[in-house]
Amino acid sequence: MFESTVVWQRQRTLTEFRGMSIKPYDMWVYRLGKWTEIQSDKLLPGDLVSVNRTKEDSGVACDMLLVEGTAIVNEAMLSGESTPLLKDSIQLRPSDAPIDNEGLDKNAFLWGGTKVLQVTHGNPEEEKPKLASGVPLPPDNGVMAVIMKTGFETSQGSLVRTMIYSTERVSANNSEALLFILFLLVFALAASWYVWDEGVKKDRKRSKLLLDCILIVTSVVPPELPMELSLAVNTSLAALAKFAIFCTEPFRIPFAGRIDVACFDKTGTLTGEDLVVEGIAGLGLGHDGTNTPREANGAHSHMTPVKEAGMETTLVLATAHALVKLEEGDIVGDPMEKATLTALGWGLGKNDILAAKTGAGVQATIGTVQIKRRFQFSSALKRQSSVATVNAADPMTGQKMRGTFVGVKGAPETIMKMLVTVPDDYEETYKYFTRRGSRVLALAYKKLTVDSELGSGKINDLKREKVEAELTFAGFLVLQCPLKDDAKKAVQMLNESSHRVVMITGDNPLTAVHVAREVEIVDRDVLILDAPEKNNGGQRLVWRSVDDQINIEVDATKPIDPKIIESKDICVTGYALAQFKDNSAAWKALLRHTWVYARVSPKQKEEILLGLKDMGYYTLMAGDGTNDVGALKQAHIGVALLNGTADDLNRIAEHSRNTKMKELYQKQVDLMKRFNQPTPPVPLLIAHLYPPGPSNPNYQKALEREAKKKGITVEEYARLNGNSLEGVDTAVTVQQPSQADTQLSRQQQSMNKAAGFADKMTSAMMEQEMGEDEAPTLKLGDASVAAPFTSKLRNVIAIPNIIRQGRCTLVATIQMYKILALNCLISAYSLSVLYLEGIKFGDGQITISGMLMSVCFLSISRAKSVEGLSKERPQPNIFNFYIIGSILGQFAVHIVTLIYIARFCDRLEP
Repeated sequence: MFESTVVWQRQRTLTEFRGMSIKPYDMWVYRLGKWTEIQSDKLLPGDLVSVNRTKEDSGVACDMLLVEGTAIVNEAMLSGESTPLLKDSIQLRPSDAPIDNEGLDKNAFLWGGTKVLQVTHGNPEEEKPKLASGVPLPPDNGVMAVIMKTGFETSQGSLVRTMIYSTERVSANNSEALLFILFLLVFALAASWYVWDEGVKKDRKRSKLLLDCILIVTSVVPPELPMELSLAVNTSLAALAKFAIFCTEPFRIPFAGRIDVACFDKTGTLTGEDLVVEGIAGLGLGHDGTNTPREANGAHSHMTPVKEAGMETTLVLATAHALVKLEEGDIVGDPMEKATLTALGWGLGKNDILAAKTGAGVQATIGTVQIKRRFQFSSALKRQSSVATVNAADPMTGQKMRGTFVGVKGAPETIMKMLVTVPDDYEETYKYFTRRGSRVLALAYKKLTVDSELGSGKINDLKREKVEAELTFAGFLVLQCPLKDDAKKAVQMLNESSHRVVMITGDNPLTAVHVAREVEIVDRDVLILDAPEKNNGGQRLVWRSVDDQINIEVDATKPIDPKIIESKDICVTGYALAQFKDNSAAWKALLRHTWVYARVSPKQKEEILLGLKDMGYYTLMAGDGTNDVGALKQAHIGVALLNGTADDLNRIAEHSRNTKMKELYQKQVDLMKRFNQPTPPVPLLIAHLYPPGPSNPNYQKALEREAKKKGITVEEYARLNGNSLEGVDTAVTVQQPSQADTQLSRQQQSMNKAAGFADKMTSAMMEQEMGEDEAPTLKLGDASVAAPFTSKLRNVIAIPNIIRQGRCTLVATIQMYKILALNCLISAYSLSVLYLEGIKFGDGQITISGMLMSVCFLSISRAKSVEGLSKERPQPNIFNFYIIGSILGQFAVHIVTLIYIARFCDRLEP
């Protein structure tokens, strides 16, 4: 029965996946020296194609590299992140530079299955850089891209392949299962040898003895083991789906019960995406005679409101971003950059033209700015910049400004190295704000030309290294990142349940330590291992306190001082980690005792997880689906926390439910037509999706229900959906006929009965199709290509939920192993010793035993996880003294009982 259920479910899953595939559509491809239109499923790697906005029900055909133009892409189908991204072509990159799909060229790739929202070739009035190959623009005026991968080799293809085969490996730790079977096989062979030896002594038929021996071996080695283990895991998949958590690799679920170290990213994981712009700090740095309030260490603690910042600072904020305006009018991009532009009171228009919004105060007179070229943010470089043309006037001084302007923003320590002159108290000022937990970005600028504008050709020839050099300081942008509501509670639950909680972030170490203290990752004094202040390209390292009162020199070639580890909590920067990479003992000591990792690159995050795994720890990593991909994949449990809300999920669930109901109703309609029966009434749940009429008696009720949900009138809701209420009155009249019209009344009663029956039938079919305890079928958009686990909600509490379910699955799995082992060992004894004495199970006993075992396994597999997380963890594997001792102890009790009963029966009936 179990096998048939699995086969049926597998067929249904494959059918659903086939329905998800992108249907081939016409695309322009450059072949044999001309543009030709072909079907997208005929594309090959190396083809040059034209890419345009994708249709609603379609997506990018395969993985491709953008070689001309720009595109705005929604990658929610792959990463789960709903924020559209700006994709820039490699057209302006040096021709001899290698393609770096994980670094600088990451934003030039269009991944298969994603949706292109908009494509542009830049300002149509400007001179466009020609392709080196001299290929003409395509007939449909799309942007050009080169096909890199097709089919299952694409990012979407690999994700789909993982999703399709997610049920293939449901059980975890196959090596342990093999050892378990070999352990049982020893007893089976011993029992078989006993049967053979005793049978030969009694001169029994050899063929019959061989058959008995084979029966013992096959009975002792349980063939149902994989099926029983999959029951527990499938129940966990269904339980996690209720929390909007989806899993593409179910065999990892028991690993969640063994987690030792839980690692969290900071930005977007522990802190929210809704950043608050506090103001601009440090505007008085480098200017003598300013009355800016200062702290004891010289830090400028005063913040200027964004709208009151000077001309240069305003221009940096207005230009150094990757925001883009869609044709529909929406501005898309990083939430932090959107918040900054909103606080500035500026608007982004077509062709990347910026201007102060009407009513934005004095800044309304500043003029217009146009971004000509962007150098996008890179985690490795820790900065981003833009080149823009400016034709404006400073509202403070009235001084006119015209020319080509470079705006740069990035990590304060990175920008500091690019400044012509570093102002006094630069480090003290930004550290003052980072100690308070604020996110601080340094702003800088450079004027490429004054009183004239560089042409597009010259701007396109500029190299990033030259653009981002010899800059002038323009202040610090200070943002507040509030913690997520459940972050502290989630970390507290993990701390109380014997887990080590660690933060791994690319942010400033002082900000990271402040947030870590807020969520109780650290509770003692913290020492930061980093380069010393004003480290001019040296290899020096120091332990320093948060307030800079302690500074201890460190030699990266020597072991870590154990006194520091015992008395302090440790924060290590990416710079320091790189210094210790060659010192294996010190590297392991750092990994074992560090609580906060700051200013680490995505590659270093991956190395940290790998190091912890190599040391024997079971690891969990929680982060977003874009910057933390490597670390999420290296961890035993990688969880991508997306930015969805409960309302978003309710809308998605309602849409999915309505779609499923419509399919079921259509099946009913087709069935009735087949037998020449009248069309069944539309079920109440989806009556609002169909026009009013005799076959839709529930239309009015459904409209009232949906209108109430949205808080509008029935008439407004009907108008929004393109329906009218004219037919509803008729339907109501039919439902309330006059007493004289008895025939019509009988028809109406039968129709109402049919409607009630149809609703019941549809509900029953829905329960069968969407069983709560059944493992959900993964769909594109549910899973993230970044991690095995995807939480559609932004809640941090998803991590304890996964661990709770992992512990539940682990306990259920081990309990199943114990029952199977005990049952098999008893079978070995009963089929050998007792069988030779003429004692064996009857048919009825075997049937009852099998049924009771099935009930036992089913009950255990449906076990629910407890609400809290215990400090005591479950046993991580089968082969330990507790589990083996329990099995052998139970076996001894059963054997003694069986021997006693067998001898007692011999005495009663010799």
